[in-house]
Amino acid sequence: MKLSRLIATLGVALAGTVLVAPQAASAAGAQAPSAQVPSAPLGVRQLRSATDATLTDVYWKPAVYADRYRVKVTEGATTVASYLVPATQALTNGLHQVSVSTPNKCSTYKISVRAEDTIGQGAAASVTEKSLAPTIVTKARAYRGADRTRATFEMATPQWKGYLVAPGGGARPDDLKKPTIAVSTTLQLVRIIDNKVINTVTTTQTGWTNAKLAKVYTGLEAKRAYVLRVTASNGWGSCSRQDGRILLNRVPA
Repeated sequence: MKLSRLIATLGVALAGTVLVAPQAASAAGAQAPSAQVPSAPLGVRQLRSATDATLTDVYWKPAVYADRYRVKVTEGATTVASYLVPATQALTNGLHQVSVSTPNKCSTYKISVRAEDTIGQGAAASVTEKSLAPTIVTKARAYRGADRTRATFEMATPQWKGYLVAPGGGARPDDLKKPTIAVSTTLQLVRIIDNKVINTVTTTQTGWTNAKLAKVYTGLEAKRAYVLRVTASNGWGSCSRQDGRILLNRVPA
């Protein structure tokens, strides 16, 4: 074969070959770091503001890989407020802190703190902020004695007594070792047929006692039904949504 034809044949062969330059050892071994999704923040806790009872202070520990924190306040299924706190926020005693809106004295709020990365991935932890005013009475019942004109109404005191009023108008939790909170219970007996108020009385209990309240009424009409309206209040007042009603049925004919 002539030299010119040999050179042409080799040129065609080389044209179809892909040449790959060898990688340096350091480049070949390097890998992109895997994405890290932040876990739920630890140590989440809440405390009603001592200076403004419509606010609640929320605290939590920093979460690894968090770029920001999304704090959401909900009342039932309704979102009341939402906040974004950067992970670069200065810490107070090693904790993040934000004041959130909890305006209604009668509402219970769920507060969630979600640690997020730059694209919104993350996990949340939640706490519950209870009402300023006391909740409804529990374990209520009414019954007549052998004398059908005599009836007893019984109930347990509210399980949640609420907050004390702080000197500056904010809220202060009671000291459970030496409780001083006072809860007043107003009982109003109403005859159902004409909605007439038969009797009204208010009693006050101090501390976090779970003792039952009992009220006996005499001179009732056996053939009439009655309802006892129960309103619990503290220094923040009462809440109509948490009023109780105890029914006393009439004696069957």
